[in-house]
Amino acid sequence: MNGFDPFEWRSFYFPGMSREDAHKLLGEPGVSIGTFLMRDSSRPGEYSLTVREADEGNTVCHYLIERDVKEDGTNGVKIANQSFPDIPALLNHFKMRVLTEASLLSAYKKPMVEVAVGTFKFTGERETDLPFEQGERLEILSKTNNDWWEARNALGTSGLVPANYVQVQTGEFANDRTSKGASQSSIGSSGNGAERFSSTSTNSDNVDPHPRLPAVAKVTFDRVPNAYDPTQLRVKKGQTVRVTQKLTNGMYKAELDGQTGSVPFTYLRFITAHD
Repeated sequence: MNGFDPFEWRSFYFPGMSREDAHKLLGEPGVSIGTFLMRDSSRPGEYSLTVREADEGNTVCHYLIERDVKEDGTNGVKIANQSFPDIPALLNHFKMRVLTEASLLSAYKKPMVEVAVGTFKFTGERETDLPFEQGERLEILSKTNNDWWEARNALGTSGLVPANYVQVQTGEFANDRTSKGASQSSIGSSGNGAERFSSTSTNSDNVDPHPRLPAVAKVTFDRVPNAYDPTQLRVKKGQTVRVTQKLTNGMYKAELDGQTGSVPFTYLRFITAHD
């Protein structure tokens, strides 16, 4: 199975990364053939595609993605002499066809720098925004500025989130996933953007410790997941679920009324002998 979604290309787009840094990143021993990323070209407004093409010599190739303005005024992109209506179409084409020595098989995704949880629901206003629910776990990829951060959700979708709508996490759940290369200077955190947040009920200090599973938990927030994702469980505040497994992405697998699916840990409070 090909390891990327062409329509989620911004999740493996590294603005500001140099040709040398991209070459070094994908040229490391152990990076599989067909691993790639996108970055800015030295030509303003255009992109470069960097691809690991062979193990012999740790071969890495770079391809310019140019703007392609048609005679009728429509905009597209092109690579070499091949034109495409947009970037997803270009990436999908090279999923099935070889560039020089390899096809595009697996995207090199951005490492996270912190974990955060939504303190308010955010529906998004622009195509580049990432909507999320109150209590949803997010991986912070970069702090673009003091107001907007780049984040990724549990489904691998990335986009911009308002910094004052999320709470940075610490402790057990912040360490559920450790991403390779998180200390890379080109993807680094800009610092102390989390200091201005006040404590809320979603702070990790208030999360019940991980019990022995299976265990019973109370739902603390309503959650209506994406209708196109059958792996997520729809729950309502006050319901009781049976938690059977802790997943690696900060979510639990739970059962409710004969249905099984994933629920973010911040939506659950485990029932103890004191309750």
